[in-house]
Parts: sequence; C-alpha cells; structure tokens
Amino acid sequence: MKDLKRYKILKKIGEGGTSEVYAAFDKRTGKKVTVKVLKESGKGFFKERASMENEALMLKSLKHSGVQKLIDYGEGFMVLQYISGCSISEKLRVNGVFSEKETVEIAIELIRILKYLHGLKEPVIYRDLKPANIIIGRDGKVYLIDFGAARIYRKGEKSDTSYLGTVGFAAPEQYGTLGQTSPKTDIYCFGMTLLQMTTGIDIKNEAALENFKLNGATGLSEEFAKIINKCIKPGRDDRFRSCSEIEKALLDSIVKRKRGIVIRYMKRSLVAATLSAMVSMAIMYAEPVKNYVESDARERVPAFKGRLYNAKERIAEFIDKEFFQEGK
Repeated sequence: MKDLKRYKILKKIGEGGTSEVYAAFDKRTGKKVTVKVLKESGKGFFKERASMENEALMLKSLKHSGVQKLIDYGEGFMVLQYISGCSISEKLRVNGVFSEKETVEIAIELIRILKYLHGLKEPVIYRDLKPANIIIGRDGKVYLIDFGAARIYRKGEKSDTSYLGTVGFAAPEQYGTLGQTSPKTDIYCFGMTLLQMTTGIDIKNEAALENFKLNGATGLSEEFAKIINKCIKPGRDDRFRSCSEIEKALLDSIVKRKRGIVIRYMKRSLVAATLSAMVSMAIMYAEPVKNYVESDARERVPAFKGRLYNAKERIAEFIDKEFFQEGK
C-alpha cells in the first residue's frame, strides 16, 4: 500500500469538510506538489475514501493542460500538480470584480476545458464550477481544480446517484427530481460564475439575480449580458446547446467589442480631423487677412484724416461768416 513517506509536507494551504490540502515536496522528483488528505474522523470516512479513489481514477484518465494533473494516490490521499497562482474567488476578494474584457479571456479558456470534458468518450460532468475552483496561474493560464463532485454522464440514466454542487452556482437539476445532470448543468454553473466575476452580486439573492436578468449590469455590454442570461436559464432546453456554441458567442462578442472601439475611435478621429482642418485653415488665412487689414488701414486712415481736416476748415469758415462778419 502506498503511503506519504515520499512527500515532505511544507504547509497547509486549504481545508474542506472532509479533507485537508497541503503544499509538499516530492523527494523523488525534487518538485513541489499538492497533497490532499482525508480527515480520519467521522462516520463518512469510508464513503469519502471511496469517493476520493473515484476522483483519482477520473483524474488519471484526463489529459488536458487546464486540468490539475494527478501524480500519485493511495488510501485516503491524492498527490496533485502544484499550481502557483490565485483562485478567482481570492482575486474577487482582494481586487473586486473583473472587467468584461478580463472575464471573456478567462471564460474562453474555461469553456474549452469544459468542452474537452464533455467531449470525452465517457463525458465528464464537473458539477461544481465556481470561482473557488478556478485558478489563474502565474503563467497566466486557467486551471480547473477539485473534481470531487464530478461524475461520468451516461445516456439513459434517470438521475444522479448523489446530488452535489454549491448553492447559488448549482443548476436546478442538481437538487434532484429533474433527471440526471448533463453538460448543460455545467453551462448553468459557468454562467453563474461569470455573473459573480463581473458583478460581484450575491448569486443566492433572488431579487438581485432577477434585476440582472431584466436590466443587465453597469459596465457590461448588452451582448455579454445576453450570453450570461442564456447560460443561467432555469430550463435546460433554453440554455446554450453546447460549450462550442458558447465559445463561438464569446469570440463573436470580442469581435463586436473591437468593432465598437474602432467605430468610436473613427468618430473621435473624424471630429479631431475636422477641428484640425478648421484650425489649419484659420492659421493659413490669418497672415493674408492680417496683411489686408494693415494695407487697407494704411490707405484709408490718411484719407479719413484728410476728410476730417476739410470738414474742420468748412465748419470754421461757416462760424466765422455767420457770427463774426455780420457787423463789418
């Protein structure tokens, strides 16, 4: 039976209801790893151990750069790829909401991971997509971690064997009675994740959620709000049909946003060009106008002075004649 002697535990980096997560050092490879260990107390230990083994076997079969890789596993523990980075939930807590541009870039990488999972011969339904399970690595890549709630999708099954997920992010069908979860379940969780990333609203607040559906959100384009709204439709048939369809919608939204930026730039450029032309014309004609005014003044002022002098002489002559020559 495998044990943890190969790994030197460095520090605890996380904890859940049934397990603890540590950063550790692999003595064999000299690399840093992540070790997930089940807590050994509680009535559900044997059930949780079986669940962890299923998770390990699933991860062993997955080959995608955006999925945290399995390195080793044994009774009650898993050793995983160490990802240096920060979860989206932590980024939200520290930096606040993401811009639409940032969110779309992350969303495209994320939807491609889900597309890979759904496109497998035995499709994997992740079921617990949320900001806490998405890591933005220091390399800028997007990683999906914690496959504890994931399951294999099999056509014909009427329901899930267990109902797992996170309240607020989970789709209506994850609460039972609506049939087994499917790729469209992950699409719902994906939409709720984007909603929290861009608005920061409490997604368990029905009033806030309804307000977004009706009015959108400040800072979000109408096009992007429509993508989120279609993902989070309560009825599965009203959501996007596949991750490929969402990917196309996201890429189209980038094109439309860039087109809008270009149009706004062109409008501003046109106004600037018009003003520039007017200023240039003013500068171009300023000197000739100035010269004309000066020339006209040189011609007109002497003549005006002459007319004033003549008028003065006539007035003086009139006064002398009328008032001083009568008595002579």
